[in-house]
Amino acid sequence: MDELFVSERESAFRYIAYVAGAFSCRRGVQTEIGFSGGRVFLRVRAGEKQLASLRRAAEDRIAEVYCVGYKYELLRRQASPAGLDAEECGILHAAIIAADLAADKRYVLSRLREVRVHTLDGFFLFRLRELAEKWKNVAACVPRLFTGGQLEEFMRCLLGGNRGRVFLKGNEVYDAHCRRLHRSTLLGESAGQDAAREIVLSGAGLVECLGKAGAREEDFLRRYYAGRVGFFA
Repeated sequence: MDELFVSERESAFRYIAYVAGAFSCRRGVQTEIGFSGGRVFLRVRAGEKQLASLRRAAEDRIAEVYCVGYKYELLRRQASPAGLDAEECGILHAAIIAADLAADKRYVLSRLREVRVHTLDGFFLFRLRELAEKWKNVAACVPRLFTGGQLEEFMRCLLGGNRGRVFLKGNEVYDAHCRRLHRSTLLGESAGQDAAREIVLSGAGLVECLGKAGAREEDFLRRYYAGRVGFFA
């Protein structure tokens, strides 16, 4: 069997778990997660005919690790303005990520071609320096004081051209093809999925809420998605 190998620092286990999620329902695929020397690794084994599609799936997830997880780490360190509470800062960071996510992913995917052994932190340090500099410049443009009203205005601008749709059921978010979205797990600050930031990271402009939303989710939707949300009990 042929093999795909991905590794990361142990403290960032969530990134490896996210990549591994791409193979959870694939037949004939063997996955192994292990720890050694302060690092965590993912080994995926499959037949030669399957490996090409597995590599594409892994690269798509790896690109999101960088463009969501790594970018969030940078924004949290360098662009957490006064005037917002922790939850509002999370929404701001998710919105900044979503604004450039498609373009950032295209760039990362172009750099991942021909890579056979993925060392996530090392690749970012040595092969994605230009992207990191771009993110630092974006972070530098965030005002040191950012009010809740400014955040709502920023969200309206971000959503203005978005036409995609997602569905919220409980605290789970699904895309238009009924696939559950998990990008918020890359942010690492909560044990489970964060529905509010998941919706923002999806880049969707419309939300359909299936069933009764929790108080926190309903408040978020009415505050930031007024006129762009439908409630269906």
